Amino acid sequence: MFLGVLDAVQIAGRSVNRGVLNRLTQRAMAEPPPLRSTLIKDFCRATHWHNRRGELAISSAGVFLKRLEGLGLVRLPAPSHSRAPGRPQQLRDDGEDLPPVPKLPPSVERLQNLRLQLLSGQSDPEHLLWNRLIIREHPLAGAPLVGSQLRYLLRSDEGVLGAFGFGPAAQHLNCRDAWIGWDYPTRRANLHRVIGLSRFLIRPAVRCANLASRAYKLVLDRVAKDWQERYGLTPVLVETFVDRGRHTGVSLLAANWLRLGQSGGRGRSNPSKKTRPKSLKDVWVRELTPNARQRLQSRPVALVTPRSIFQRSEISWTQVELDGLELGNRRLERRFGQLLEARANNPSLSFRASFPDPALTKAAYRFLVNPQAGLGFETLLAPHGQQTLRRMAAESVVVLAQDTTTLSYNGLAATEGLGPVGDERTPGRGLLLHSVQAFRLDRIPLGCVWAKLWAREPAPAGLVHRDDQSIDQKESVRWLESYQVASRAARGMPQTQLILCGDRESDLFELFDQVEAAPKNLHLLVRARHDRTLLSGKSFQDELAAQPVGGTLEIRVPRRGDQPARDAVLELRWLALEIPQPKVELKKGWPSIRLWAVSATEINAPVGVVPIKWVTLTDWKIDSLKMAKRCIHWYCLRWGIESWHQVIKGVQGVETRQMKSASALARALVLDMIAGWRSLLLARLGKEQPQLPAELYYSPEELVVLEDYKKNCRAGRWK
Repeated sequence: MFLGVLDAVQIAGRSVNRGVLNRLTQRAMAEPPPLRSTLIKDFCRATHWHNRRGELAISSAGVFLKRLEGLGLVRLPAPSHSRAPGRPQQLRDDGEDLPPVPKLPPSVERLQNLRLQLLSGQSDPEHLLWNRLIIREHPLAGAPLVGSQLRYLLRSDEGVLGAFGFGPAAQHLNCRDAWIGWDYPTRRANLHRVIGLSRFLIRPAVRCANLASRAYKLVLDRVAKDWQERYGLTPVLVETFVDRGRHTGVSLLAANWLRLGQSGGRGRSNPSKKTRPKSLKDVWVRELTPNARQRLQSRPVALVTPRSIFQRSEISWTQVELDGLELGNRRLERRFGQLLEARANNPSLSFRASFPDPALTKAAYRFLVNPQAGLGFETLLAPHGQQTLRRMAAESVVVLAQDTTTLSYNGLAATEGLGPVGDERTPGRGLLLHSVQAFRLDRIPLGCVWAKLWAREPAPAGLVHRDDQSIDQKESVRWLESYQVASRAARGMPQTQLILCGDRESDLFELFDQVEAAPKNLHLLVRARHDRTLLSGKSFQDELAAQPVGGTLEIRVPRRGDQPARDAVLELRWLALEIPQPKVELKKGWPSIRLWAVSATEINAPVGVVPIKWVTLTDWKIDSLKMAKRCIHWYCLRWGIESWHQVIKGVQGVETRQMKSASALARALVLDMIAGWRSLLLARLGKEQPQLPAELYYSPEELVVLEDYKKNCRAGRWK
């Protein structure tokens, strides 16, 4: 999309004067016309367009002008040496002989002067030698290399031993993005800091122990500096791909690379999950600088403007919650607000019965089936999420409870877009909802920070063992996605401590690994599921149980099933841990993680009641009884999300909806999620903050009704 502003054209965030474009067109129509490259360079000078090194941004400007050309805003001469489409340029073999394979000592320690030779470019006398080596001795032969390049020859006094080639990183790589903690904007802002090892060759006839790992060390010690000197950018991470059918990656592991998972088979820049022209390959990465992941997560983040949950407002609460809703149509935006208010006023009624008149009922169903693409689940929920962030920013400590719940629609056999839920004993159809709910320390809910709704795909035949899958290939990736959302939120409110809390299903090594790059005001609190082995070889559960009792804590346990509510006394123990990587192939070489464990064991439990026994893991330093008590109090607040699930299912009745598509169910669900938060908020305020004035949360009309209800109750008319 482009936007004309007076005499300027704005496209992709850059404005260009129309006069400059008109002059380019006039020059292009001259006889004979100048070269296209000449006009692009002149355009860069006229618009002061330079790259980070201060050079003319010829490549970017060429892409920019091509887009303007397609819109009919400028005319340029055709490229002088255009290639046929679909035929990328291959490496060129000059036909000369390769240098002889030298005879080497059996060990790399005895090699004479092992070194790297950086090639200066295509004009380098050794450029054609590099091409010959790769074409004739590398498995990819003459396959093209794109973008910025660094090429090295590996030499010793004995002769030429191999070659390296570096280029741009892959545009789309799920396991890498999940490990770094990238969303789309952050990846776009930092992808230039990642480079790819596109070619590595040790000549097939060369035999020398540990040569590959020594060569990796040599090149990784200098590639960041060489890249910066040539291109003005300093990379912090390098990635590469290994075809497991040809190589095992042992030399990478010896050189301290990490294997993250597998590529999607889509090629370097293909975003489609359906098109897979390439074979699957193992993905390996190596940090070039300390705290590389933290640097790769950096981008400008706007600070969140605080707004207290107790702040009065002159407008209705629905207008506050939907502030910033952009559907591209004012009528649809107003309609969504009307639907939300109707659902909140009648939360226990069916979807159809909650609307006061037939016209609004018809409008509600038209909204649910509207074909407009901008009415997605994430778009409709986003304004509420933004207001939740504002309420969080007004607090000093916020607990973020995350959990997954199943939405069962077994009776909707004809509804499109549902997936399998349940297990083999109780199979069904429905959707899965994972959300992050924010709570004050007095249990008052602040709202839904983020949610993910999806339909599970049927299990394919020939499943890969879970230990061989990277986290992005599992549904468990949702726990990392929510952590990344919390991380971005924490950067926008540095004055607020965020505690991301999860149940036993979130006890994942990959999740704890994310702590390394997290902001200082975000902390993880997870109930332990696995009895991990420590570096000492002992069980961490046994080590924790052997610690002396540090104190006791009394908590209120809510009613559950047939068990009444009760007071429980818990004995507390805590211990600092260093947990090594799991003993699976995919995690070999991953660094160990330092955490703290807190156990809470109920004593003197009533007869017939299963006593509480919690073991929690956190990155917050636990070195006193006071901190251990805080940790358990925070974990108790996680129950708030279970209460919210009860509200949207038991009160709002989200599983009773009868729509013909999953997209319609998702739109109706957003209404119930926001209205359910409102219902839970009012219930909690009555218990936790009864002294607050009613005017804070009820409209004048609602107060009139409540006052009338109060009078009738006193008169004995309503009981």
